[in-house]
Amino acid sequence: MIPLSALAATLLSALIHAGWNLFLKGSAGDRLVDLAVLGLGGSLFGVVLISLFGAPVAGAWPFILASSAIHLVYWTALTKGYGAGDMSHVYTVARGLAPALVTVGAVIFAGEVPGLGQGLGVAAISIGVMLVGVNRSAPLAATGWALLTGAAIAGYSLVDALGVRVNGDVFSYKGWGAVFTFLPISLVVIARRGPAGFAAAAAGRWRQGLFAGAISSAGFMLVLWAQMRAPIGPITALRETSVLFGAALAALLLKEKVTARRWAGALVVCAGAILIGFSG
Repeated sequence: MIPLSALAATLLSALIHAGWNLFLKGSAGDRLVDLAVLGLGGSLFGVVLISLFGAPVAGAWPFILASSAIHLVYWTALTKGYGAGDMSHVYTVARGLAPALVTVGAVIFAGEVPGLGQGLGVAAISIGVMLVGVNRSAPLAATGWALLTGAAIAGYSLVDALGVRVNGDVFSYKGWGAVFTFLPISLVVIARRGPAGFAAAAAGRWRQGLFAGAISSAGFMLVLWAQMRAPIGPITALRETSVLFGAALAALLLKEKVTARRWAGALVVCAGAILIGFSG
């Protein structure tokens, strides 16, 4: 059975994740600039961890660098997807694909074969997530970017889960990981917009963006902490309960329609989470 502390950390991370995605989707201005500000917030969080916990072990660096490269794909696909379609579609398709891919990857690379209950829980969450967010009338481009985002999520989730285990310490790993993950995309956007143009475009939302970036990084650190104590696949799946928070926030704050099918999907996700939480 997954430890209660790991369950709590993962569910808190899910809530945080839905919140910063709401910030990015809710952007009324230049979404890439908002992403860059978010990245600066995540980098600052990493600098704080570095100052407190130092550097990771040498064996963790290949994982950090690989995760950074995959995150560049993730950020690009996510912002393109949000530009092409609804948050509730793009976000949930991406998050629904990832758990199944990560579970397969964990079997191959970590030798972690989930039990029957946990395996059913992973499947239920993936199916429920798709019910919550799949929109058959969504633009094809939005669905394509969502699928690429989901593949990237699976990639960095597995790489970081293995990397933090090699390091043996989540804080030093995440400190450097945050800087290498967030700073490159921020620097690319600033270079493309120019420092003056970037500052003008970021005015009015930079405080929210820095905060969203910091809590995003903290939220993923919670998942890594949980994955040091519990199987990678089920924890990754459990984090996708963020779609419930995301759908609710999108309905309440962005006024996106939540249909009966999405509520049914939410119930399936909850059932999957219960199976994961209480299965051995």
